[in-house]
Amino acid sequence: MAAEKAGVKVGEHIYLVLRDGVDRLPNGFAPQTFGEFAEWQASKGVDLKWFEVVHLDTVLYSWAVMLLLLFAGQALARSLRTAPDARQTVVEELVGFARGIVRNFIGQDVGPYLWYIGSIFMFILTSNWLGILPWKFLHFGPLESLHLPHYEAPTGDYNTTVGLALLSFVAYFAFGIAAKGLGYFKHYVTPKAWLMPFVIIEDISRPLSLSLRLFGNVTAGHVVIAVLLMLAPWLVPLPLMGLELFLGSVQAFIFAALSASYIGAAVAEHH
Repeated sequence: MAAEKAGVKVGEHIYLVLRDGVDRLPNGFAPQTFGEFAEWQASKGVDLKWFEVVHLDTVLYSWAVMLLLLFAGQALARSLRTAPDARQTVVEELVGFARGIVRNFIGQDVGPYLWYIGSIFMFILTSNWLGILPWKFLHFGPLESLHLPHYEAPTGDYNTTVGLALLSFVAYFAFGIAAKGLGYFKHYVTPKAWLMPFVIIEDISRPLSLSLRLFGNVTAGHVVIAVLLMLAPWLVPLPLMGLELFLGSVQAFIFAALSASYIGAAVAEHH
């Protein structure tokens, strides 16, 4: 039943508008089942291979999260007070938490690294937490005629988690080279040159494990909660929202902490 009621993604509609104009859309932006949309594609000869490769919905929601963080950061920075109110206290706690990650895994000099670790932590946290909001209620009542899209956490797409993992991969190389120059690469032949293949394998495995861990845990959480909601929809929503808040926070912390640990190892004197 869930598959029958699921509507096509907003990215498919946007792609078709950009390519062919609004006249080619089936019933405007009205939600279609996947089966109905597939039949319409076949009848009109529409090819969505480009859309499937680009994952436009993931791109749109990723930019939405980034813009939200930028605007929120700018707004909060303008209203800083010596005696913080509740809102500023929450923000300071988040910043302090990110500083703690950097301090524990890299060192006391948090300045050069906080911008990256804090950004990656806040992006994953916000992406996960936005998925808790009851987006399906946008399709009821007076808003039903607008056919608004459902939000889907970018971290639930493996393309996003791979991109984030590759950012961390580049980051610990960049920070290591910035701290040690070309001497950073000495650890590939230290203490023995024949160990180089194993060090390279370790480097390659890091982004793989980072991406799989985040994607797997976020996806597994969504699946478990979806199953529980089908079994007991009137009993479990609120507890599950608390569980999602917790799991979203844990995944953001794990990714940020592992990224920080890799950077810490790259800039350490003995590395």
